[in-house]
Amino acid sequence: MTPKVLLLVSLFLTFAFSVVGWSVVINALVKSNQESSYVKSAAPGGTIVDLNYHDVYSVCSVIAAACALLTALSLVSAFSQISSIGRKQRLLHLQAFLMLFGALWLLATVIACDVLFATRSTKITATFDGVAVSQSVIQQMEQTIGVSPEYRKQWYLRLCAILPWFAVLFATLSGLLLHKAARNTNDYRNTEATEKIARTSDE
Repeated sequence: MTPKVLLLVSLFLTFAFSVVGWSVVINALVKSNQESSYVKSAAPGGTIVDLNYHDVYSVCSVIAAACALLTALSLVSAFSQISSIGRKQRLLHLQAFLMLFGALWLLATVIACDVLFATRSTKITATFDGVAVSQSVIQQMEQTIGVSPEYRKQWYLRLCAILPWFAVLFATLSGLLLHKAARNTNDYRNTEATEKIARTSDE
């Protein structure tokens, strides 16, 4: 497999898993809103329920933004490799830098998501006719309606904690391959210039 083909394959996998990354985040946000609505509707009449999951919501939103950036970068980089634009060294260096930056950004965010996924849960509070409901009553209500506030028990959050790691992996690989392509372009130009000087001196 030639370096260019290897780079294109890596960029395609970066694109694919980045799309998967922001897709599972959007799915998680939709599912969490649906579950929130279900819990509120299942509460007894006169009970006001508040579900606070803003910590994981914020982190997942950043994951979606980082995956969207990598999606765009991988697509642009692939098109530039197919066309003659991909031979420009400055553009390759810029693409490599942005790709590695996106991979590092996503890495930091996914680590934060994994920590929240493993250790945190939705904070549920409720009031009935203006009086705060105790946590023991809230826990009984959770068991009755069959929901769990723990993030690690939500399958849609599990996808957010696992699948973006593949985008990190292939984005890092793509960034390194783009950097290598930029160096090879520079070496090729230096070799070409040396050969021209040698031919000139022979003449």
